[in-house]
Amino acid sequence: MTNIDTKRETNFAVTLTPSNFGENTYVARVPRKTVTTDQILDLVVAHNKGIDRYQVAHSMELLKKEILEQAELGFSVDIMEICKLYLAPLHGVRSLTPEAETVTGFEARFAVNERLRKRLGAMTAAVTAVVDPAPQISLIENPVAKDNEPKDVLKATFSARITGRKLKVGGEGGGIFFVPAVMSENPGSGEIIPSQKEEDWIKVPSDFVTHNADRRLEFHLPRDLETGMPYFIAVRAAERHGVARKNPLTGISRVPVMVGA
Repeated sequence: MTNIDTKRETNFAVTLTPSNFGENTYVARVPRKTVTTDQILDLVVAHNKGIDRYQVAHSMELLKKEILEQAELGFSVDIMEICKLYLAPLHGVRSLTPEAETVTGFEARFAVNERLRKRLGAMTAAVTAVVDPAPQISLIENPVAKDNEPKDVLKATFSARITGRKLKVGGEGGGIFFVPAVMSENPGSGEIIPSQKEEDWIKVPSDFVTHNADRRLEFHLPRDLETGMPYFIAVRAAERHGVARKNPLTGISRVPVMVGA
C-alpha cells in the first residue's frame, strides 16, 4: 500500500528509459502509486478536524452509486470537475442493415477537465532514476551444488541458473554467452573485466536452455568452456514480445564466475 503524507509533502518524481528512436533521448514515466479510498478518507479527516469520517464515507458511497447509475444510462458524467466519464463501444459494426443492429459491449473512458490539464501541465518533477532496459543479472548459481560446495562455482557439463530482470532471450543474435575475463589495460589497476572481443565469447546453444523467462534462466554449460577459468556471463535480448529489436540489448554480470571441473 502506498504511504501517504498528511503534511501534503511530495516525493513526486519520474523515471527515464532510453528511447530506441533517437540518440540521447529518453521516455519519461511517472511510477504508478495508488492511493486507496480509505486513504483518501484518512486525508479528509486529517485536514478537516472534527469531521465525521463515516458520514463522509457514506456520502462517497452515495455519489459513487449515482455516478455509476447515470453512466449505465448512457450519460457522460462530470466527476467533481476533475474528469468526465463517458462510454464508448468496444467494437465497430459491420452490417448491410446497420439500423437493425444492436451494439453490445462498451468500455469506460475518461477525459481530463481542462482546469486540471492546465495545472498538471505546469508541474515539474525531479528524475528519480534512469531505467536500464538491458537484461539485469542479480545472481548466478550452480543449482546442483551440494551443501558443502560453493554455489558461485559452476560445474563443467552441468547446469547453471541466472536470476534477475528482463532476462528472456530470443531472436537472431540473442542468447546467453560466457565472456572470458581479461586484465584491464589500465596500468596498475589489476582489474578483471569482460573481454570486448565478441568472437571469443562462447554461446550457450539454444537447445541447452531449459528455462527461459524474464526472471530466471536455466541452462547447461557449453562443452568448450575451460575449467578453472573465470568468465563473465552476458545475456543478450534480440527481440521483444516476438518482434526483433533494432538494437539488441546486452547485460553482463558485474563479477565473474569460476568454471570448476
